[in-house]
Amino acid sequence: MKRPFYKTKRFIFAAIAVALIGGGWLWAKKAGAKREAKRIAELCPAKPARGLLVTKTQATGNVEPENRVLVTPSVSGRAEEVLFTEGQVVGKGQILAWISSSERTALLDSLRMQDSTPEEKKMVEEAYNLTPVVAPIAGMVVKRAVEPGQSVSQAKELAVISDRLIVRTSVDETDIGAVKEDQRAEFYLDAFPKDRHEGRVLAISHESSQKDGVTVYDVKILPRGGISALRSGMTADVRIITGSKPDALSIPKKAVKYKDGDALVSVKSSPAGKLTEKKISVGAANETTIEVLSGLSDADTVYYSTGIAKERSGFNVEH
Repeated sequence: MKRPFYKTKRFIFAAIAVALIGGGWLWAKKAGAKREAKRIAELCPAKPARGLLVTKTQATGNVEPENRVLVTPSVSGRAEEVLFTEGQVVGKGQILAWISSSERTALLDSLRMQDSTPEEKKMVEEAYNLTPVVAPIAGMVVKRAVEPGQSVSQAKELAVISDRLIVRTSVDETDIGAVKEDQRAEFYLDAFPKDRHEGRVLAISHESSQKDGVTVYDVKILPRGGISALRSGMTADVRIITGSKPDALSIPKKAVKYKDGDALVSVKSSPAGKLTEKKISVGAANETTIEVLSGLSDADTVYYSTGIAKERSGFNVEH
């Protein structure tokens, strides 16, 4: 008598295979759902904020003297007295050092080697006066390059004076059109990254230059007030405030993704719904925030990854 098919080994193996495949599919579906739920839980939700959007142009700059003057002696010889220190503010015409000329130095050294009389020394000192070195401009001494007793020459500076320290930065040609003289600026020194300093745009170069293959224009930023921490050569992160838009609808800049020229954000139709991408139209932006012209309302919520490094100054919309 022939056995029923459902009792054959072929049927049993097929049933087991179907059960395993079905179980695996259900397990994979549940695991995928858990991973998706975990990914969504790790995303940061943000509701569009309506308020004043301050637009800024960001660039990297360096602290340097606006007018850097080398101070050299008018004669070669020896420094007898040095009357200034590094960091000292000096006035124009102020005596910085006294120099013995080479002739005076040679005669005085010769007299010291001999049994000379005070009268002979006085005669040489009266015949060869000390030569003063004066400050050609008013400013701060940013470098002291001589000590008493050292030899000096007209070819080597004794000091470097800066009339004032500025931040010189380079702005991309695509952004330079929004930059104007006297605009407010803020900057952070790499040496003191938490300290925010203010300044204004002092001047904009009329001639471009190339930086890493990009056309840029030099912009000078004049710091506001005395900043004791400012040192020539420091690197600064500069933000020039180029304008503002009242009552702008804005979201975090990192929430926007771009694909095929379109700006997209991740949204959910309901709290329990799936994430979907929504096309929006964007406008003005600063380093952390971007304006939404259309595609979102105040009631929407966008989701974005928090894996990107936190911006220095946060979500930059004022209410």
